[in-house]
Amino acid sequence: MPNPDDAQLFASLRTMWERHDPMPEHLVEDVLVALETRHLAEEYRELLLMSDARELTGARGEAPRILEFGIETVTLLLRIDSDGDRHRIDGWLAPPRTGRAALERDGEVVAEAEISPEGRFEFPDASAGSYRLVIRSVDDDGHSVTGEFIV
Repeated sequence: MPNPDDAQLFASLRTMWERHDPMPEHLVEDVLVALETRHLAEEYRELLLMSDARELTGARGEAPRILEFGIETVTLLLRIDSDGDRHRIDGWLAPPRTGRAALERDGEVVAEAEISPEGRFEFPDASAGSYRLVIRSVDDDGHSVTGEFIV
């Protein structure tokens, strides 16, 4: 515990600095935000749509749709197979990694799937609509999110 002379000295110093060089109004909040978001880029990666194509199949039926998303070292391939109003979504991550995949619509998780050690996952019964896919790897603190895509 400082002695009374030290307490008076510290009070005088505080008064001097507050008068001559006051702390900016939102400094504490700005520092806290900066500290909380310093690793945000590593924690959140948006996978960008690289291609959207249909696989050629036989004369009958509609060809499955193939979507490829990627960024730097992560590639996600989705195969969407439709049968009337129901759709099956199969996914593969490269390089393979385990984790969880969440299918989101309007910010709400509508389905989740385990990602196998081979990087494969599936949503066997998705309805038509606009979705985003969130990938959370077991060996990674962050997550990857696709842009919206239509099923």
